[in-house]
Amino acid sequence: MTLLVNLGLLLVAFAAFFLAVFGYFLVSQTFQARRRRGVLSKDAVMFLVAGCLFAVFTAGYIEIFEFAFRLPFSAPVDLGIGLLAVAAAAAGAYLLANRFEQHRLRLKARQ
Repeated sequence: MTLLVNLGLLLVAFAAFFLAVFGYFLVSQTFQARRRRGVLSKDAVMFLVAGCLFAVFTAGYIEIFEFAFRLPFSAPVDLGIGLLAVAAAAAGAYLLANRFEQHRLRLKARQ
């Protein structure tokens, strides 16, 4: 495959991993709550959400490194690219989830 195809697939894997981590951060309070309310209140729904997030997280993580190692660099450079992609996705998802939470709290305080 060409370099652009591998970079494109790496970007798709990065996006899938980012969305899985971001999704976890959005529903993590519901996972940890003693009493759940709303749409995600049933245990079966929570297991389904957790299972889907785990599957996308695992597949995205593996695919990031699979496509990083297809790049035309040495193995340590490819490993560094994969690690940077995973770290950037996790940090970006955490920051975005915190912004969502701050925005939600500001809207709640106005009411």
